[in-house]
Amino acid sequence: MTSDTQRPFVVTGGPGSGKTTLIDALAQAGCARSIEAGRGVIQDQMAVGGPALPWRDPKAFAELMVLGDALLPSGAGAGGAGLLRPRGA
Repeated sequence: MTSDTQRPFVVTGGPGSGKTTLIDALAQAGCARSIEAGRGVIQDQMAVGGPALPWRDPKAFAELMVLGDALLPSGAGAGGAGLLRPRGA
């Protein structure tokens, strides 16, 4: 059996419900975290002037989100805490 320190935890909730705020606070306490795929794609695309944004090219945006999710680490995080992964409901 996998212990809680060796598996990811998924934090779910609707938009604006505090998922990122909770995960940011837990990360400050030493838990590992990943950035929600959509947020990461938007940040990356905005930084490079890319077209794969949900309001410009939804198909390309969705493809990068799926690819990003597939590449996220799933191991234990810093301090022995499980990796926290946000997920919109």
